[in-house]
Amino acid sequence: MRPAQSGNGNVRPSSARGVALVRKLPLLVTISIASLAPDVSGKSLVEFVLTNSGSSDIVLPTSPHPGDFEPSDPKLPYTVMRLGLGISLVKKPGVIFPGGAELFGNRAVLGSLTTLAAGASIRVLARVELPGARNSAESFDAIASLDNETMKTTDGKLVSDSQNVGFATSRPYTLDALFRVHD
Repeated sequence: MRPAQSGNGNVRPSSARGVALVRKLPLLVTISIASLAPDVSGKSLVEFVLTNSGSSDIVLPTSPHPGDFEPSDPKLPYTVMRLGLGISLVKKPGVIFPGGAELFGNRAVLGSLTTLAAGASIRVLARVELPGARNSAESFDAIASLDNETMKTTDGKLVSDSQNVGFATSRPYTLDALFRVHD
């Protein structure tokens, strides 16, 4: 039996284990504000651009629907690649602004992965709750984190075993610099 779904259609594991590697991905991460007006929840539309800065192809997930990867038999384990995109304070890397994006994929689901050749880019739009003060001198950066997650049911509970493939961060930004592009 699987745990209840979290309101957006994806199942949350009852427990999780992870292996964190400190491996830098060959990705250049940049962001821009795609829409000046925040939505009713206070989140602004932010464009994340991920460019393969390496010399080899890199495979990234592209599906926003984690439930598409669950097998029809809930007892079967499955693996999914997860790309997390967010914005963090430079001086407090653990402080992530609410919002961002998570994309999922695996080779068994056609169209859920994309291969970026060297120099190629993808764009991802996400809603992020940015700080309110445009003139704040506080710096933040965009983060991309790539993980492989294996989900399996053990003793009736969904368990996630996650291995970090790598991460990339953008250069530091200030809100004023991002908004100046639109002024």
